[in-house]
Amino acid sequence: MCLGPLASLEERRQEMVLGESLMKIVVKVRDAVELARRFETSPREALREVVEHVRDGVRQSLEEVMDAEIGVFLGQPAERANKRNGYATRTFGIKGLGAIQLRVPRDRANRFESHVVPGDRHYEEAVERDLALLHLAGLSTRMLSHLSGQVLGVKVSHMEVSRSLKALLPKAKEFLDRPLSGRRFKYLYVDGTFFHVRRTTVETEPTLVVLGVDESDRRSILAMIQGDKDSVDAWRMVFARLKERGLDPSAVELGIMDGLPGLQTAFREAFLNARTARCWVHKARNVMPRVPRRYQKAFLVSWNAVAYAVDGAVARSEFDALKKQWMNSCGDAIECMERDLDALLVHYDFPALHWDALRTTNPIERVNKEFKRRSKAMETIGPDGLKVLLAFTALRLEFGWATAPISSNKLAHLGSRAAWEAKQLDAVTKGLIN
Repeated sequence: MCLGPLASLEERRQEMVLGESLMKIVVKVRDAVELARRFETSPREALREVVEHVRDGVRQSLEEVMDAEIGVFLGQPAERANKRNGYATRTFGIKGLGAIQLRVPRDRANRFESHVVPGDRHYEEAVERDLALLHLAGLSTRMLSHLSGQVLGVKVSHMEVSRSLKALLPKAKEFLDRPLSGRRFKYLYVDGTFFHVRRTTVETEPTLVVLGVDESDRRSILAMIQGDKDSVDAWRMVFARLKERGLDPSAVELGIMDGLPGLQTAFREAFLNARTARCWVHKARNVMPRVPRRYQKAFLVSWNAVAYAVDGAVARSEFDALKKQWMNSCGDAIECMERDLDALLVHYDFPALHWDALRTTNPIERVNKEFKRRSKAMETIGPDGLKVLLAFTALRLEFGWATAPISSNKLAHLGSRAAWEAKQLDAVTKGLIN
C-alpha cells in the first residue's frame, strides 16, 4: 500500500484497486509524515495502525459487495414480495488479516445466502488449507487449536483441524493416481506398512507401497494403496493398476521385495522381463534368529562378507566359506539363506553404483518412517486424511529425490541441509494447494 508523498500534511485518501477495478478499498491516513516518524520509534504500533486501516478497508468492501449481492437477489422475479430485514453481525476469518466483524444483510423471508461470506463458514478456504498443511507438518489437532488464534488470527476447534484435511483431498487423489507413462522405471521396490485408521472404529490397516527408479536413477513413489500386504492377490491388483496408469512393464528389470510366498512369482508374471531380488534386511530377520546367540557376532562378519563382496563371483565364494564354517553349528540358518541365495545376489548383475540401493528395500522403509513420524502427532486419522497424508509424505520425499539419484548420497545444487529442506517443503505445499 502506498501512503503517498510524505511531504504533504493534508488528510488524503489512498485507493487500493482489487481485481479488475471491480471495487476499491479506501484507506484514510490523517498524517502520513507522523506515521512515518512513528515507525522509527514504535514500529509495532505503527504497523498495527496500518493493518487496521487495511482491515477496515476490506471490511467496508466486503459489506458493499454483500449489499449489492442482496440487491441482485431481491431483484429476481421470485423475490418481488421479499424485502431487506436489517443486518446480522458475523465474524469471518481472512488469511493475513485475521478475524473481521462484518454486517451481513438479511431478508424477511430468510432465503438470502451470501456467496461472499457463506453461512456455513467462519473463515476463508485459504485458512483451512493452512490448517491442513500445519497439521500435515506435524502439529497435533489440539496444539493447532490452541495456537490458531495467534498463528492464523482465527480460533478453531481441534475437530475443525481434523476436517481441514478434506480441503486437500482432491489434489491428493490426483497425485496418487497420476499417469506414469512419461517415465520408464527399471527398478521397483515392493513393500507394505500398517497405519491406524479411523472408520467406525480405529483399526490397524495395511498400505501397499511401490517405489520406482527411472532411467535417470531418480526415485519416485508410484503407488500407496490401502490393501492386505500379506495377500499376493492384493499385490497383483497393485501391479495391474500401475500398468493401467501407464507404467511400461517392458522397462522393469528388477523388483526388490520381502519373502511373502508367491510374491516373486506374481511380480514376474506382471513384469515378464524382470528378475526379483530379496531384501537383505528382511532375510536377516529370518536367518539370524536361527543362529545361536553366542555365534551371532561372528556369523554376522561372514554374512557381511557375502552381502558386501566386490562382485558376484566373490560373493558366491564367500558364501561357500560361510557354509563350510557354520554348517555344523548353524545348519538351519545356512539352509534358510541358501534357499534365496540367487535372489540375494542378483544385485551384483546390475551396475556397481546401484548395489547399495538394490540390496534392500530401505528406500520404502524411509517412506514408512517419514509417514509414521508425521502421523504420530495426528494420533488416528480417517481414510480421507490418510490419502492426504500419503500424498504429502510422497511429495515431500519426491522433491528431495529429484536432486539425489540412487548412485549418489549428495544433495546437489541446493547448498545447506536447511536450505534444501526449506525448498523441499515449499514445493510440497505448492503441489498440494495449486
